[in-house]
Amino acid sequence: MHTTGRHNLSLDEDWCFQADTAGIGEHEEWQITGLPAPRKVAVPHTWNVEEGLEEHRGAGWYEYSISIPEAWSGSRFRLHFEAVYRDAVIWVNGQRAGSHVNSGYTAFELEVTAHILHGKENRITVKADNSPSAQALPQGRSFDWADDGGIIRPVQLIVTGPAAVQHIRVTPEVRFGPAGLQASGRLLAEVQLCGPSASATVETLILKEGTRIWGDLQPLPPQSETWQLAGMEWLPVDLWHFDHPQLYQLKLTIREGGQLHDEVTVNFGFREIVVRGQELWLNREPVRLMGAEWMPGSNPAVGMAEKREDLSAMLERLKEANAVITRFHWQQGNELLDWCDRNGILVQEEIPHWQQPGEPDQQTFAAALSQAKEMICGHSHHPCIFAWGMGNELNGQSETTLRYMEQLKQEIHTLDSQRLINYVSNTVHLQPRSDATGAGDLLMWNDYIGTWHGGLDEDEVIRQMLADYPDKPVVVAEYGLCEPVYEGGDPRRTEILMHKTELYRKYPQFAALIFFSLNDYRTQMGEDGQGRWKQRVHGSVDVHNRVKPSFAALREISSPLLLSESPCWNGRELVVTLKCRKDIPSYAVQGYYVTVSADSVEGVIQVIPDMQPGELRTLNLTLTAAPAPGLTLTVCRPNGFSVLELELSQYSTR
Repeated sequence: MHTTGRHNLSLDEDWCFQADTAGIGEHEEWQITGLPAPRKVAVPHTWNVEEGLEEHRGAGWYEYSISIPEAWSGSRFRLHFEAVYRDAVIWVNGQRAGSHVNSGYTAFELEVTAHILHGKENRITVKADNSPSAQALPQGRSFDWADDGGIIRPVQLIVTGPAAVQHIRVTPEVRFGPAGLQASGRLLAEVQLCGPSASATVETLILKEGTRIWGDLQPLPPQSETWQLAGMEWLPVDLWHFDHPQLYQLKLTIREGGQLHDEVTVNFGFREIVVRGQELWLNREPVRLMGAEWMPGSNPAVGMAEKREDLSAMLERLKEANAVITRFHWQQGNELLDWCDRNGILVQEEIPHWQQPGEPDQQTFAAALSQAKEMICGHSHHPCIFAWGMGNELNGQSETTLRYMEQLKQEIHTLDSQRLINYVSNTVHLQPRSDATGAGDLLMWNDYIGTWHGGLDEDEVIRQMLADYPDKPVVVAEYGLCEPVYEGGDPRRTEILMHKTELYRKYPQFAALIFFSLNDYRTQMGEDGQGRWKQRVHGSVDVHNRVKPSFAALREISSPLLLSESPCWNGRELVVTLKCRKDIPSYAVQGYYVTVSADSVEGVIQVIPDMQPGELRTLNLTLTAAPAPGLTLTVCRPNGFSVLELELSQYSTR
């Protein structure tokens, strides 16, 4: 007998933890005398934000107990870890169940059915080790973020029948008709099964907001561990866009002999993002995008062990900054990417290939490819991910690095042929034609001319870059001020943001700008603070998510809409004229609306007619009385995030 369907049992509470501060290593009894006493912790957890363990780089031991019913004796059991930083060894009931090494930010799963004791308490033991490593990526202590050790993301015990889904790879396809006609889509999917099954069937449903739009019932191929979804016809679909994050669900139900074995649902979206010459096109629209990079793990209270509410608070701040595109130097968890799917942020997710080794070799290639496989396997269903990143700031002028990135891109393309693949360079301004970023689909440039890169003529650098790459758009993947190495504080940060943004806007080949960074961030190589407070002061918000004055400048410069002139009161209506930007950002504005509220009580709501870049729209808002102090005009995206606000204490009359 086995369980019915799928049970995803959260194992996030009531772990017992002990830090191996003596470097004892593996031991037959993990609760070792002479070390700090074991204590209860909740997962996600890192010891590097705890007093006395802030500088501990070594092992930490975790143990969890769970009772398994006798009635589940015929079930399949899998342990799923969203991430353990970094090298992990796992035991179940004293039996070694597996390990995961050289990658601290990718999810992994272990089949533990043979180790489970039914009708008894089961003991899960995890050793996590964040010692610097020459084999892992990131390598050694070369990287610029925190190296917090522990079980840093959620853990689940997945219980199913014997016939179960291990992984689903979805490939949404989009077909565009003549201009103005609705797009159509279909889904291809490959399902990796936990093992072959002789007589199971799979029911497939495509859902939109819980409503069935397509379904099918097929037998699973006997003795096969993979199954391909086939036969879905082209259907009218709503496209995923950062302003219209339309999501669909693929639901698979596996039965055998009339019994339910497994049931799993994944979200996905239909969208197209491609390079056309020196332009970036989203759903057949040329776009120029504005964004910022947020460095997770930076709140000293939780570090890399961020919970859902911690992630949401920072992602909401990113949306408040009008960022519609971002990048992450290392792989993130599904909770974070789910938020970006639902709320609309385009993401480049990267292998943490940061500066070292300067000229990567085949050992490094094996580690990078292994991480790429895990990253793409776990995250390819997320429509928010528009690109995979191969690394950041290696020796980009080296022929070895260029050939390495070309080889790595070819391998990643075989794993996912739908997304862009890029390498981020801080050297392309030196000799653009020979730089390794040319291996990518986009030129991605960390631009610190004026600080780290000295006093070069930036216009001359840009013109040479564009001449050397007439078929690739440019994305500025970082620009900003790095304190305390460079002085000037937040006023200089604002000046750099405004000056460089205006410079990039002059060149239509610049498809996106990603300001660095949204936040001051914790890093094990930081110049400011000690222990869990060690940080770099690069952001427009601090490590507690409190805004600095430069945040207002970032929000304003990133807004797709501007007030063309001051609002005017004609005795009956408030007349407001909006302009849709045509430089950066530049994209069609559809479904936006404006509210007028008094003392935070929402009043007039009016939808803004669709606008193309460069267009003006005049709105006539009927008010019950003339504007007065406390009255606020807010322009919002279709999903409720505001893009600009104006206090209506001053206005003209006519």
